[in-house]
Amino acid sequence: MAENSNVANATPTKSFFVSMLTRDISLADAILDLVDNCLDGVLRESEDDKIDYSQYHVKILLNKDRFNIVDNCGGIPVEIAKNYAFKLGREIDDHRDSEKETIGMYGIGMKRALFKMGKDSIVKTMNGSDRYEVRISSEWLHSKEWGVLPIKELTEDDDLMVPGTIIHVDGLYDGVSKHFDNDHFVSELKVAMGEHFTTFLEKGFKIYVNGESVEPVLLEVLVSENPEGPAPFVYRKETDEVTVTMVIGLNSRKLIFDEDAENLEDYKLPETAGWTIFCNDRAVIVGDKSRITGWGDNLPFYHAQFSIITGMVEFSSNRADKLPVTTTKRALDTSSDIWLQTRTKMMEAMRVWIDYTNKWKNHPREEQKQYWEDSKPMSLRDATYIVLKERKAKTLSDGSSEYNPRKNKVLPFPEKDKPSSRRIVFTRPLEEIKLVSEGLFDRDDEKPGIVGDQCFQRVFDELGGTEVK
Repeated sequence: MAENSNVANATPTKSFFVSMLTRDISLADAILDLVDNCLDGVLRESEDDKIDYSQYHVKILLNKDRFNIVDNCGGIPVEIAKNYAFKLGREIDDHRDSEKETIGMYGIGMKRALFKMGKDSIVKTMNGSDRYEVRISSEWLHSKEWGVLPIKELTEDDDLMVPGTIIHVDGLYDGVSKHFDNDHFVSELKVAMGEHFTTFLEKGFKIYVNGESVEPVLLEVLVSENPEGPAPFVYRKETDEVTVTMVIGLNSRKLIFDEDAENLEDYKLPETAGWTIFCNDRAVIVGDKSRITGWGDNLPFYHAQFSIITGMVEFSSNRADKLPVTTTKRALDTSSDIWLQTRTKMMEAMRVWIDYTNKWKNHPREEQKQYWEDSKPMSLRDATYIVLKERKAKTLSDGSSEYNPRKNKVLPFPEKDKPSSRRIVFTRPLEEIKLVSEGLFDRDDEKPGIVGDQCFQRVFDELGGTEVK
């Protein structure tokens, strides 16, 4: 720029842009972003919605010296690389995904992930007859200029044998290197992938981290096979190019409190209890139990009684920019109008199940279980399909569909308003429990609950009590 020209320089400095771009995303989320790109590649390659995900995989290798990610998800067309893929940001005329339910919308995911991890990156890719590599060197990264990145054509004897992409990151930053060398970080990364990509993993997509496969974190609710039996609250609405699907009911992993639980502190709280929110098949938050999803906002705060409740919401759209998700793809944009509307409906549905658990909380487990014996655990999609198709779902004035199990009178409630029994909870030293167990059962390792129950029964019998039927 000329020294005396009458203009202001508005060009961003590269160092500031890169440092701010990577500051607000965790290392794990940056890696998840790269896997998101792989899945977007599968969607872009497909000509219809019938995708056999079992044909696709992502393999991640990370250690203190290097990060590699390899996929067979279609690769990047060279014209996309020239005009879009390596730009920092997305042009308003970039309409590549207008007909696909992808998650990318800002054009920063891959670059941000690479900048987060190290100083030197190489992206190799094969798409059709295109086979090339692009290097983002430390020299380019630390240069003040926003120079172009050369595209180097590759020969057929290179690493790429099928359409896909290989990314190498070298020169890892010290903090990144320490994380990659930490077994706990690797384990948590696998769990995060199992949560975030659970829908794709259930469809057969494969993710490997250091040679170990990632397992999906199952999210299911119980649906009775009897059309008149208990079922979850189901809601579906299409608005502003977004389809909202909501299901909330009892989870399959924990219908009633564990057999060995002696008091509330002993209850094992399922991670999938609470609300899980999906945006175009990616789980943005998993098992949320906070005010974000309505707990404690004119409703009770989450506690152990509600650990049998699981809710799921899916936002689906070909317009990723209309989804209530932040740039990290692992947090909600809680200010979006579609989220606020949906949250209101979520709280309405939560009240149904909170009231249900209140009715049953002091009753014996067996009384409730009998009503759910013919129920099956189902995913969000299966539960939505079965309930809206086979039950008496209601069409509301705004065009949405809703099945409310309370209004449809399919939820079982205790025959008596007052509890038929109460829990007796007390604590004694372990050695004393073993001594009593030995005296009652000729063994010192009987379950404490059974020991206590037998003690009560013996005193009850000695007092001439008559069992209430």
